[in-house]
Amino acid sequence: MSKAYDRVEWNFLRAMLVKLGFDRRLVNLLLECVTSARYRINHAGKEFGLIVPERGIRQGDPLSSYIFLICMEGLTALIQENVRRKNIKGIKVARGAPVLSHLFFADDSYIYCQANSEAANKVISMLQVYEKASGQKLNATKSSSFFSCNVGQEVRAEICNILQFQEAGANTTYLGLPSIIGRNKKAVLGYLKERMQTRIEGYDKKLLSKGGKEILLKTVVQALPSYAMSMFLIPKNLCSEMENLMCKFWWRNSSRKAKGISWMCWDRMSI
Repeated sequence: MSKAYDRVEWNFLRAMLVKLGFDRRLVNLLLECVTSARYRINHAGKEFGLIVPERGIRQGDPLSSYIFLICMEGLTALIQENVRRKNIKGIKVARGAPVLSHLFFADDSYIYCQANSEAANKVISMLQVYEKASGQKLNATKSSSFFSCNVGQEVRAEICNILQFQEAGANTTYLGLPSIIGRNKKAVLGYLKERMQTRIEGYDKKLLSKGGKEILLKTVVQALPSYAMSMFLIPKNLCSEMENLMCKFWWRNSSRKAKGISWMCWDRMSI
């Protein structure tokens, strides 16, 4: 969404709170917190005007993230209604699994549908309805389309033209992780080794004691791949290469020319 927090219509927020069953007193209290914002411009030590906003929620306010999620429930309900009417069809990860039509994280959204022009037009119409009701606007420049490998190039081009999105490339990331994982995981996740090597090389020229190296390996280097490891199974050969980097860094002397001697197998080390 483009400027997700700044475009939220207050009337839409009130309607969502009432629809979700919030008590009227709580609705009025929340809206009082949202609508009481006032702004002034400070330029060259002088204050100018009193700006009274008519929509939007303040970024950084502890309530804002929760209020935004409540607004996104409107889009969730709209998607579910279109799925119920069979205007769009989601996907199944396995036979007998529930239909997955969308995934939301903050102001990022995944919407799943069939790869045809009819479904693409339904998605656009659905998003336009949400934009008109909520005041929010889709950010087409930051949006992209993913296709399964059996979708032809002509169909891909037609759908991208309807949606006005670019087709996602092979190196597209979402929340810091690759969006597409093929059979060659080492090629996709190889950036983990590169990041680790870059971080280690940045400290190679510094005089670090064994204690300093231990802290660096524990708190920085070993933490780099932990997020990706929580989501994907890292190939064994890639894990071995990353362990080899840490082993060389541990036993290497202060001078990079001296390789150092590995006095103990890395598997027996406790760092």
